[in-house]
Order: sequence, then C-alpha cells, then structure tokens
Amino acid sequence: MGAELQDQSKRLQGSQLLLVFLGLQLALFLSFLDSTSVSTAAPLIGQDLGASSSITWVGTSFLVANTSFQIVSSRLSDIFGRKIVLLGALFLFVLGDLLCGFAKNAIWLYCCRAVAGIGGGGINSLSMIIVSDVVAMKDRGAAQGLLGIAISLGSGLGPFVGGLFAQNVTWRWTFWITPPMGAITMVIIWFLLPLNPVKGDLLSKVRQMDWTGTVLSLAMTVCLLVPLSGGGTTFEWNSPVVIALFVVSFVAGVAFIIVEGRFASLPLLPGRIFRNRNIALLLVQTWLVGSVFYGNIFYIPLYAQNVRGMGAISSAAILLPLVLVQTFTTVISGYVVKYTGYTKSSFVVGFIFWFAGQGAQLCFGRTTSIGVIVGVLLVQGMGVGATLQSTLVLAQASGVPADRAVVTGARNFARTSGGAIGLAVGNSILNNVFTSSLPSSLPAALKAELRKDFVLPDSLTTEMRNEILDAYMKGIRDVFILFVPIVGLCLVMCFFIKVSSVAYLRGQLGVG
Repeated sequence: MGAELQDQSKRLQGSQLLLVFLGLQLALFLSFLDSTSVSTAAPLIGQDLGASSSITWVGTSFLVANTSFQIVSSRLSDIFGRKIVLLGALFLFVLGDLLCGFAKNAIWLYCCRAVAGIGGGGINSLSMIIVSDVVAMKDRGAAQGLLGIAISLGSGLGPFVGGLFAQNVTWRWTFWITPPMGAITMVIIWFLLPLNPVKGDLLSKVRQMDWTGTVLSLAMTVCLLVPLSGGGTTFEWNSPVVIALFVVSFVAGVAFIIVEGRFASLPLLPGRIFRNRNIALLLVQTWLVGSVFYGNIFYIPLYAQNVRGMGAISSAAILLPLVLVQTFTTVISGYVVKYTGYTKSSFVVGFIFWFAGQGAQLCFGRTTSIGVIVGVLLVQGMGVGATLQSTLVLAQASGVPADRAVVTGARNFARTSGGAIGLAVGNSILNNVFTSSLPSSLPAALKAELRKDFVLPDSLTTEMRNEILDAYMKGIRDVFILFVPIVGLCLVMCFFIKVSSVAYLRGQLGVG
C-alpha cells in the first residue's frame, strides 16, 4: 500500500459543525457560481477588452485549471492536512477573482482566471472530503446532499449574477462579488475547523508527495483539455498545435500510468481504486454524467437565446426549474440514504427520471411552449438531484478509508473533465450540423460569419431568417440526441454495481 497516511477524521458536533458546514457550503457555492457567471458576461467582457474572438477562454482557462488540480489537491490534503490546503485553495480563488476584476487586457484576465480555477478545483474536492471527515458515516448521505444545495444554486444563479452585473453595473463586479464572501469563508474555516495536524516535518512531507506523477497528470490534463476546448474555434482541428498537444497528452498519460503503477510510493491515483469494480464503474459513470450535466447547463440557455430569441438574463432563467428541483431532490435523496441506507436505489430512480427528462428534451423546438420546457426540466432536475451526490457517498464507502480523498478527487476530476469533453464534442456537432444544414442560397461570407458569431443581420428576409434558425435548431437537437443514450448507458451501468457494496454501506450506517 506504500506510504502510510494519517486518518484525519474528527467528528464535530453542535454549533461548530453547523458553522463549519455553512462555511464549506459557501465555499462550494462561490466556486460553482464563479464557474458559470462568465457565460452571460463574456460578450460584454470581450467587447470591453477588445477580445471578442478569444473570449471563450475566460471560461476555458478556469475549467482547465479547475479540472487539472482536483486530484492533486486531494492528495496534497492527505500529506499536508485538509485545513491548510483548503485555506490555500480559498486564497488562490479570492486572489484570482480579485485580479480578474482589475484586468486591462485579455491575457491578464485569462491568466487570473486560471489562478482562480486552481483554487476552485481545490475547493470542490476539499469541501466534500472534509464533510466526510467531520460527520459520521450514518450522516454522510444527508451531509453530501446538503452540500449539493450549494452546487445547484451556484451553477444555476451564476449566469444570473454575471448577466445582471454586466448589463447594469460593470462586468468587473462579476469577479469582485466573490472575494468578500471568500474572505468570510476563510475566517470561518480558520477559526472553527480543527487543525488536526498531520505528523511529520515539512521536508518529509514534501518528499512524500508524488511530484513526478503530479507533473505528468497536469501535462496530460492540460494538453488534452486545451485543444478539446479550443479546437474548431481558437485552433483548427488539424493544426500542428492541436496535434502536438494531443500527442503530448497521450505520452504524458502513458508515463503517468507507468509511474503510478511502478515507482510512486504514494501515487496520486492508486491502482487499487480502479480494481474496485464499484469505484471504477462510478468513475466512468460520473465522467459520462459530467458531459450531460455541463452540456445541459450550456446548451439549454444557448437554445433559449439563439433559437427562441431570449435575452441573456431570460435565457439564464430558463434553467431555474431544473436548478430548484435539483436542489430539493438532492436534499431528499441525501436523507433517504441517511435513514434507509439504500444509496443504489436512490440513484437508480434518479437516472430513470433523468433518462425520461433527457428523452423528452428532444421535443424542444422553435415554437415549443414554455410550459412544456418547464415540465421537462422539472423531471430532469429530479433525476440530477437524486444522482450526483448519492453516487459520491457510494464511491467513498466502496473503498478503504485511506483512499477517501483520492476517490473524491478522482470523482470530481471525472465529472469536470467529462464536462469539458462533452462541451467540445457538442460544439463540434452543433457547428457541423448547423453549417451543413444552411441553405446553399446563402452567401458564403454570411455562412462563415454565422459560424463564427451567431448574430442574425437585420437585412435578412423572413424566409432566410427561418431557414437559418431551423438549421441552428437541427444542430442543437442533434446535441440533445447525443445526451439521451449517454444517460441511458449510465442507468444500465447502475445494475452492474455490486449489491454487497450497498450492504456494506448499510452496515456502516447502522441500518438493518
């Protein structure tokens, strides 16, 4: 098993637990709020900084950095302690956002977004790990469900916040709103979360860290996500830059597997977690889920804005039914796990609802009534809420306690990397289907401009406008079609998860 790790579990009670938990919820809320708020503010940011052609990197730089440091921060917390790593992540997050608000050019902004993304990745993993440290197994389902409130609200309210500040004050407040709340969170964590120091001097801890694996994992992830996120827009898919980055990612990935399996005394990702069938299945399932979860957050508002002609804030509002029901169902499913121990049944039912809602989403069109859209998203929200956090509880319970942090980090990495890849694949489908579906009578220059920036000129005739919107709707629908079998596959995978692991969890919960 390599180097021994210190158990950092420390059960908290009463008001101390409540305040620490609120601090962790606030940290997660801010991280997810920050990750989605730029979606509606980006056009105005691009205009102000003269960077409209590259402004998608305001989101990409955050996502790449966030994803890359999920696993690294988890293992750092095993070695240096949860509290110090979480405080470090919060500091980077606050600093990055603060500097983003003062950005004078695009490079400044993108670099600072990456700094905030590193902090956000640490926040996401450490919040979930610490909750598992400070509450007993019997309460972990409910606790992770309550954390899901922060994730749901942060993801859903982010586009609102970005749109409101960008349109009514200044886009800079999209970034300045988080540092004050982040500072409050740091104070809560500093004074109320027990230090629970990890034994050993600083030098021995530094030596214990798998630095070779860390560098290789970062190279593998960054060199994969950068071309996936920028391919077809910032870079041509067949450009030397894209090809070179994919090659480097592949080589780094192979080297990472060799180093982790043969040389690292304390690997970032121990091979035993992949030999555990439950954990392996849940990681693959989470990766697939991430592509649909983030895809819906991105493509549903895009459908509302570009096909239905809604404004930035109205298009963000269309996600509210999904977000609100997801929030409610996350809490309910958490308490179902707490009082029954039936974790598996919770997310099986969740995937059934999600699959039904995802399939019903194919009815979305140019004239679909708002009532139908709301109804479909309500069903989806029930499914999403019942699955995201309950699968984490089962993944943690299926491994040994020493792997709790890396399992959590790997799970979060799987979700966000799946989201990045899902967005890239969806964008490729949308662009290709949209371009090929445009009528041949349209001027080539107009087609090229529409693919680069979907803005319909006022000079278009009604017939031309309808043809363009029909072509765009076809591209959006093909993306939605892709999501249906992915959720269906996730549902099927549930039945290959061993019941014995559920029995183990029930035993830990003290049920039956």
